Amino acid sequence: MLQLLKIEWLKVKNYKAFWIFSILYSFAILGINYTGYYINELTVQNMPASQVILGSPYSFPKVWQTVGFMSSWLLYFPGILFIMLLTNEFNFKTHRQNIIDGWTRQQFVTVKFVFAILFSIVATFFNFLVALLFGLITTGSHFSFLGFENIGYIFIQTVAYITFAMFLAVLFRKSGTAIAVFFLYGLIFEWLITVIINFKLELTPVGYFLPLQVTDVMLPIPFGNKVIYKDAPDVWILVISSLVYICGYYFFALKKFTKEDL
Repeated sequence: MLQLLKIEWLKVKNYKAFWIFSILYSFAILGINYTGYYINELTVQNMPASQVILGSPYSFPKVWQTVGFMSSWLLYFPGILFIMLLTNEFNFKTHRQNIIDGWTRQQFVTVKFVFAILFSIVATFFNFLVALLFGLITTGSHFSFLGFENIGYIFIQTVAYITFAMFLAVLFRKSGTAIAVFFLYGLIFEWLITVIINFKLELTPVGYFLPLQVTDVMLPIPFGNKVIYKDAPDVWILVISSLVYICGYYFFALKKFTKEDL
């Protein structure tokens, strides 16, 4: 596997889009959290009573959850990146060359998913640094590992979004189609389906178990989660469900790639 990962790295290290998306994603994480921090400070300064509702989202221990929630809106960046990386294999027929060179189809799919996990580890570590930075600079903030489990939730959510995007790439093999479905489903359709299931059909909390929603519920908005997701299942149930989805993306992507003509 290590040798396969080295080959995978050789494929992407000179790919400009990989670095552009990665750098933009990093700056976006820092930028969206700075925006949230600035707006919160400005709001509390101008309306001190608002702190009763807002609390101190960028102070320890809330900062671990806050950074996770804010950064979750940016997970479409790595999702698009991995769709492009995978569909490029199909467009330029490099997947065929890998199979000719002796890779099995399972190895081809597995190395992609392992690379996605490694990317998620790096992204999670960067989120940790951003949370640490804002937690330390917040007035009156004292360092605390309380709530640090949210960093783990960030990792699971990042892996879930990327592997879902990769599954779509294998399913459609066209970057435009996969990206369109990724955006439309993630931003519009899943939200609508959740509302219909939970509120129209009154089947709460069934709607919280949709593919991306289940990870979103793990990292809710810090000062409103008890209102928005008051009927949400215990977090350990959400974690297990997320891991099941991730395994499902791998299984069905492998099955699709194995049975389909190269």
